[in-house]
Amino acid sequence: MNIQQVVSRSIAVIAIVVVGIPAAAQADAKSDRAAIAESLTKLSTSAAALGQTAKSSDDRGARKKFAPAATELSDDLASLARRAGKDVPLKTIGKEATAIEKDANALVELADEAEDKAERRSLRSQAVLIGQGLTTVRKSIDTAATKDDKPAEAAKFTGRLFNNSGDCSWAENVRFVISANGTQVFQSGLVFPGKDLQVVLYKSSYLVQVTDTVGKLLAQGTLNADREGWSYKSGCVNQD
Repeated sequence: MNIQQVVSRSIAVIAIVVVGIPAAAQADAKSDRAAIAESLTKLSTSAAALGQTAKSSDDRGARKKFAPAATELSDDLASLARRAGKDVPLKTIGKEATAIEKDANALVELADEAEDKAERRSLRSQAVLIGQGLTTVRKSIDTAATKDDKPAEAAKFTGRLFNNSGDCSWAENVRFVISANGTQVFQSGLVFPGKDLQVVLYKSSYLVQVTDTVGKLLAQGTLNADREGWSYKSGCVNQD
């Protein structure tokens, strides 16, 4: 096979890789991984085609030195593509991509082992394109890994605090004081008997204290804000 034909065909593949990776900010983690894996697979295919062509070359340098390195690069890229599509941390994928990037750069230099000037130029230009494509993918991996590092925002749930003391023998205007780990996170104004108050809380367990108008503790209990629509009732706070 003429190496010029492979170069022309592979350049088109590399061009797709370079421009085809969506910006990380425009995709979620799953689509990031899918795009990265697809791009690495395309690079692997290009490296394999280049290695096969060099292997069938009449030039000894291309056949004995360049071809094995290109084939090994293809195998490494294919393996990384499979790992990127799984749950391997993207930071780890990025480190491996950096190491493979060095091998891709070394492949450029190995093109000089070809004795024929035209073939040497073709091998080198194609190796450069593969290296550039890998650099683009590696940058996308780094960007996606940065998003992975950001802690997910804790879930929030909306619920209601009820003053149901009106159902008791003695109704009372109350305030609700909510604390977590010894720190107050919410205090209501006066809530009249039969009334309720909507509150948004992070998913957690809280201590709820019910006080009278001057802050006297009337009752307390535990609130588990673990679902949408949670509720907490004051109860009969002023009973003998």
